[in-house]
Amino acid sequence: MTQHRAAKITIAHINDTHSHFEPSAIQFNLPMPTEQGESLPVYASCGGFSRVSSAVQDVKKQAYLHGREFMFVHAGDCFQGTLYFSLYKGIANAKLLNAIGVEAMALGNHELDMGNQTVADFLDHTNFPLLAANWDLTQEDQSKANPLQPKPNVLSYKPATDESPAYGRYLVKSVDGEKIAVFGLAIENMEGIANPDPDTHFLNVLKVAKETVSVIRANGINKIVVLSHLGYARDLLLAEELDGVGAIIGGHTHTMQGDFSNLGYGVTDDYAHMISGTCVVQAGCNAMSLGQLELDFNADGSVERAGGVHQLLLGRQFTFDASRTEHLDEGQHQAVKAYLQAQPNVRFCVKDPEIENLLNSDYRPAVRQLQTQHITKVAEPLRHTRIPDAKGPSQIAPLVVDAFRWQGIQQGYDVDFAIHNAGGVRASLNPGPLTSADIAGRLLPFAIGLMVYKVKGKYLRQALEGAINNAIDNGVEGTGSGSFPYVSNLRFTYRCCADKGARVESLETFKEGEWRLIEDDVVYTSVSSGYTATGKEGYDALLNYEMEPVALNVTMAEAFEAYAYTLSELRAPDSIRVNYIPCQCADVA
Repeated sequence: MTQHRAAKITIAHINDTHSHFEPSAIQFNLPMPTEQGESLPVYASCGGFSRVSSAVQDVKKQAYLHGREFMFVHAGDCFQGTLYFSLYKGIANAKLLNAIGVEAMALGNHELDMGNQTVADFLDHTNFPLLAANWDLTQEDQSKANPLQPKPNVLSYKPATDESPAYGRYLVKSVDGEKIAVFGLAIENMEGIANPDPDTHFLNVLKVAKETVSVIRANGINKIVVLSHLGYARDLLLAEELDGVGAIIGGHTHTMQGDFSNLGYGVTDDYAHMISGTCVVQAGCNAMSLGQLELDFNADGSVERAGGVHQLLLGRQFTFDASRTEHLDEGQHQAVKAYLQAQPNVRFCVKDPEIENLLNSDYRPAVRQLQTQHITKVAEPLRHTRIPDAKGPSQIAPLVVDAFRWQGIQQGYDVDFAIHNAGGVRASLNPGPLTSADIAGRLLPFAIGLMVYKVKGKYLRQALEGAINNAIDNGVEGTGSGSFPYVSNLRFTYRCCADKGARVESLETFKEGEWRLIEDDVVYTSVSSGYTATGKEGYDALLNYEMEPVALNVTMAEAFEAYAYTLSELRAPDSIRVNYIPCQCADVA
């Protein structure tokens, strides 16, 4: 019988970094009386991989000085988000995550936005394993250019055999000879929100977790940590459902766990929140903060103590504006610094010179070039909202969809219309020059390609209604407002209170100089992102295609940049294409 001992470990953790290798500007509202009120709004430089690296090195040193083992993990979604991903895909992430010392990472949904191969290429360059216990790779086509299944650094699902029950592979961390097992869990509805290859599947989270815990314990290990990319609420529920796990270190929902009211923000539980004997933690997003979980296991595998701190990682200069040009006077600056230095959820960090050198030598030059490359001019404010509100629909999303249709036509397709989900557009635009960096870094940061496909009118109608139903939870359990459709060369009315299946009215496309009703059995040609074209988040009717989606081998940002370059300026559309009548329509129709 295995003789277990107590074990103490500090686990530094980040999540949802989304290629934010550079610092972000963050605004604080500090409790300092001024002539304008009772708080002082100031901006600081926050996070970035160079500061994360410095903080991790210090936390590691302190752990060892106090007789604790140390581990540094990432809870998923390192892909997408900035120009660094647009230019370098997963390779820059692999090199920089290696450099800052990550020891294990959970699989996030955005890792699979572009299919399995981008993940496989990423793993070819990492020094750490990817944990995805509920990802079944056993049916993967091994004739692919770069299959995942043979890779030793993807710890995925292992089905039952005559010799072994089913479980998810896990890594083992030794703490003075006492073993701690760590396994990862990914969103089981991955097919609904990302683009995993159809020959790999995601299994039920709870079932696989229970199987894995059982096998780990049968193998003589009673101290277990889960690295999760399920979201904070799901992690809390999992803690109640799953016995025998000491901690769930999570991501996906960008939850700033802890009390940040001292900086003008909110409160989300205590850091290291205990529920049913399991500690649940999460550490914000965009590499702005670092979770530092201090986990003390009893000999029997239960948690004696879960503590630590979740800290924002700051530089030492503060301004009144995000562009860092409006400076505080010396007295204010010193008062701000003194206040922040006294806060337990703030850590001042110098930048790690090794990470800075890596960025400067390999990645920054190309990014800086795009940041100065002007494409066109934004003539007026272009507002983005997902679902139309009292001020109207998005003004920039229709222009993005126009670019998709234009791109399809440029490549020789007779495109009738284009469709895009609102969540794929990420920013409003202010008047002034528009650069490549604005497009690929802020407006369309998801490096997802365009696809052309053919579909009958009746399935187009169903897809548009399904996407809006999904966005507003109208008779379905939706996945979020991001599915709301914006269109090019289409117009229609969505009446929320109509019967399901009859909510899309007056669906028309502009052809040969006039608006014509879409006919149910006529086949039309459309362009969408690979995300929408493959039926995600309510668009599943598009899977009844007459021609399977064909890749244009152009990303959304590339198409919009090329289209915008042909225009002298960008202005809001002069007509509304989606007439959205919300669920109070009985009163206003």
